[in-house]
Amino acid sequence: MTRQKGFTLVEVLIAFAILAVVMVSLYEASGTSLRSFAAAANVERAVLIAQSKLDWIVAQRRLPASPSGPVTGTPFTWQVEMLPAPQDVDDLKPQSVRLQMIRVSVLWQGNQGKRSVAVDRLVALSTGEQ
Repeated sequence: MTRQKGFTLVEVLIAFAILAVVMVSLYEASGTSLRSFAAAANVERAVLIAQSKLDWIVAQRRLPASPSGPVTGTPFTWQVEMLPAPQDVDDLKPQSVRLQMIRVSVLWQGNQGKRSVAVDRLVALSTGEQ
């Protein structure tokens, strides 16, 4: 009996089964990484929106007319809060200055429910400003 060169049908089926398992694993890994990338991009956009809104408040030296609102053209909404200054910092300030903590939160609906980020800034106001 002569030995023929090549693969048997069983060897080819086993090779295809191994290849299929590897391809499914790679597909799942790429899908997970894309979802993680999209979630990180949303967090980055939310932080930029919060910083921008906080910079606007500081530049205008006044709070917006409404304490919250939507960000046009995006799924994000913002909220502004006035918080008391931390006690350890408040004790070090001159008498003519009032410290106020401003917090801007940005909220959106993520894949795993409501998500939010907040940016705080300590602002020094003269005693005549509100």
